[in-house]
Formats: sequence, C-alpha cells, structure tokens
Amino acid sequence: MTLKYLCIGMVVLLVGCKGGGSEWQQASVPIVQPGTTVQIRVLHATNPRLAQMSPEQMRIMLASAQATVKKNFGVNVEFTQVDEMGIDQLFAQIPPRVLAQRKQYIYDFKSGTGDKQKLTNGINATLTQRGTKLEDGFAFARPYLPDTPPPKSLMEFSGLLSDVMLERLQQWRNVKAADGAPVLNASPYNEWIYWDTLGYSRLPYDLVITNQLVASAEYVDVDIHSAIRGGVSVGTTTFSRNGKFGAYIFWSTFPFLDNSENTMRLRGGETYSAKETAELSGAYLAHEIGHLLFQFGHPFGQKSCVMNPTSMLRFREWYQQVDNAACPIGCRPEMSVGAVLPTFNTNWLRMASEP
Repeated sequence: MTLKYLCIGMVVLLVGCKGGGSEWQQASVPIVQPGTTVQIRVLHATNPRLAQMSPEQMRIMLASAQATVKKNFGVNVEFTQVDEMGIDQLFAQIPPRVLAQRKQYIYDFKSGTGDKQKLTNGINATLTQRGTKLEDGFAFARPYLPDTPPPKSLMEFSGLLSDVMLERLQQWRNVKAADGAPVLNASPYNEWIYWDTLGYSRLPYDLVITNQLVASAEYVDVDIHSAIRGGVSVGTTTFSRNGKFGAYIFWSTFPFLDNSENTMRLRGGETYSAKETAELSGAYLAHEIGHLLFQFGHPFGQKSCVMNPTSMLRFREWYQQVDNAACPIGCRPEMSVGAVLPTFNTNWLRMASEP
C-alpha cells in the first residue's frame, strides 16, 4: 500500500524551548485513514530490579489498546511479536554525541544542583509554545495543587508548577525496589531526556514498553500533567529516525504496577486486580497511539476525550469518563490530525548519522 505523507500540520509546534531555530524540522508522517490497518513494532525493555507485567498481562494490555484505538479512532492496530531487551542494552544504542548535547536540558534533582528559575522559565516556554490557555491549564491542575489564588499569568502558573513538581519528585525518591534500594538510583534510566533521545538511534521499534519509573525534571517540554505528578511520565511520543510514523512511543507500566505509599492512585482510592491493571494500561496506551498515528494534542480538562491526560495517575477515573461520541476527531484544535507533528534537530541527526 502506498502511503501519503503529511509535512505541514494544522497547528505546527516547532517547540521553541527545545530551540526553535532553523536546525529544527518537522518529520514527515504518513496519513492514516479511518479503517486502515497499521502494524506497530514492539519492544519490552526491562529493569530487573522492578516489577514486570506477566506475559498474560502483556497480552491483555495490547488487546485493550487495540480495542480502545478501534473504538475511538476507527483504526485497526496490529502489534508485532514483543521482543525483549534490558534497558542497559537499549540505552547503549543512544548516540553518545547527541546525548552529550541533550544532557544540558536535565534538571539534576539527584545532586540538588538544578536551576529552579531556569526550570520555571522552561515550563513557561513550553506552555506558551503549545498555545496553552491559562484558564484551561489551571482548571485542569487546580484540584491537585496547594490552595492558592489563581495565577495571573502563564509565568506565575509555571512557577507554581515547578514548586509542586520538585516537591513531589523528591517523594518519588522514597520508593524502594524489590532489592530494598531506591527505585530512583544513580542510573539514568528514570531520565525522560534519555528516552526522548533514543529515537536518534537506529531504533527499529514504534513502541517501547518498559517497567522503569520515568520520573525527572527537565528545562524543556515539561507538561502540566507531568509536573503535578512530580515529573512522572507514563508515556511519550517523540521523534524517531527509523519510526514508520516519524516517531516512537515509550510506555511505562510502572505507574500501573506500583503499590508503594507514594502511589497517587492509591491515595485516590484506586486499587486494581492483575487483569484490570493490564486493561487500564492498554486503554491509556491508546492515548499515546493517538499521538503516534494522528499527532493529536492534549485537550486539557475535556474529560470525554481519550487525549485528555490523566491527572494524578487515576487511570480508572480517567477511563470511566472517556466518551468518543462526545469527543470525535476534529471536534477541537487539539483533536485535529496533525495538531502536533514530531520535530527533530538536524544537527543532532547529523551527529547520530556520522560514524
């Protein structure tokens, strides 16, 4: 089948906080029509220190994702056989020169040497570049923020988010792995920047499922839902040089499997059976597949939309409010095909391509 490609989106975001200069370009992405069958290549990248889904849970998760994508987007998804790899092997594929460039965007919370004002400025730049409306963003976050008067600007809102993000990120450092040591140890496996850079390697997958907790702070691309969770990313869709859709997804099962005292969903009264854990992970994975196949944005606070992010990792609460009839494709700017196209840095891609 011949695929047409989309090079210009309806709402294009060459994310300025990454660097909106001429070195940034949009990736070409195939136009996926309703009724199309698409194949997604899958890898399971594991950290042996952390709990993993069983093979049966993985099967249920992917079946749930298929059903949710079909119901909400009208596309048939076929997943390949799931390959297995350790995270250490996976991260070894990241081009070293590109990674050296990207490390400057990491807020080093482990050593305590991060620049908080720079973090606030970065959040403000991200919200501004993505066209976030102050009223919508604050309404989405307000139930999960300290009691405070409404911020008068995106910058003030960004400062509030950075405070909450760093406080809650420190709480994640108290979570222990099966070996009794902290989940967030000296390894970089939790760092979102590393996962975001992985696509500059020759990654032959469209979906990387991991049991790793991805919780960190960055000077770029911090979104509201990640900030209020303490820097936790359940998943991200980002540029991939070998991606069939111009991007790849990383997907963390950790928030679904974690039952520590810090788990936000437990504090919200949500406990899951093994089957429901897998089903909810798959349903929410459909959110990322919406980014991958259609480049949708985030309609913050529109609870009927599958593309509305879950706030405090309460996945059952999120799922019970999704109603595709009330949030069809194209009903909002964020739900328009091509709303947020993957972008890449031409200098980094050149570095990655050189021997």
